[in-house]
Amino acid sequence: MGGPLAARLTAEAAALLDALAPSARSAASLPFEEDERRTWAYWPTARRGVPVHALDRRATKAVHRVLSLLLPAPAFARVGVIMALDEVLDGAEGFASDRRHRDDYWVSVFGDPGAPTWGWRFEGHHVSVHATVVEGEVHLTPLFLGANPAVVEDEGKVVSAPLAAEEALGFELLHALTVEQRSSAVVADRAPDDILTRNDPAVDIGSLGGGMPLAALDGAAASAADALIGLYLRRFPAGSRRPDPSGATFAWSGAPEPGVGHHYRLVAPRLLVELDNTQDGANHVHTVVRDPTSDFGGDALAAHHRAAH
Repeated sequence: MGGPLAARLTAEAAALLDALAPSARSAASLPFEEDERRTWAYWPTARRGVPVHALDRRATKAVHRVLSLLLPAPAFARVGVIMALDEVLDGAEGFASDRRHRDDYWVSVFGDPGAPTWGWRFEGHHVSVHATVVEGEVHLTPLFLGANPAVVEDEGKVVSAPLAAEEALGFELLHALTVEQRSSAVVADRAPDDILTRNDPAVDIGSLGGGMPLAALDGAAASAADALIGLYLRRFPAGSRRPDPSGATFAWSGAPEPGVGHHYRLVAPRLLVELDNTQDGANHVHTVVRDPTSDFGGDALAAHHRAAH
């Protein structure tokens, strides 16, 4: 049952497990029903699973084959840059941490690939990618990408800015609003110090009220909103269940220009997007895409369990 994405994902995940040494396979393999599957973090810390730095070349390539299935090429490229930035950050901090390097990313497989329900996680500093497969349907939220430094420059020219488009389109939408629309969209003069939903296993959008309905926009503002939503939805591959932006509102907090702390969110019944850039002089960006109804396959799993009982 299921489409080609689920079939390819199952095959590549099984190949990954086969590529692992017995001890690594044991560490990477976790029960599907365990709470760990819905536990996630986007900061440097030890995780349950197996770290990339413990894998040989064959197994490392297998990890990236799975990751490239779950992320279209532009998002996959962003992840590669984000991982490399941990080396830049480590250098800026005097190489003082053993948790800042491009191979401190962890792989976990929940259950057995090919079973009616199983899952996969790739996670480390500023990257958290989840796949939950339920009867052949692939769910990929929450999906977190961040960057520190958000922008690296050389004499005023940008060398690296993996999440620049997400920031630029947010500002573009804000400035395309009329004065009246902006009064609805701007919900606070000061931005929160991180994404509001942090690493909560489930989100309640009822606590995220306010903002400007995107359906009420036209002209340049409507075009900017479409571009912004499209950018986030293109993080998800064809054949996966993508969040639905129907009924979304746009809310902004903080400064209206780059370089000072700012935050925005897009909220709909089946979509939550947040971007926060406040830390380290507003050069440390966090973004997340969630589906309040099916993070970690929530609604599909509920239907699966009802059918089974």
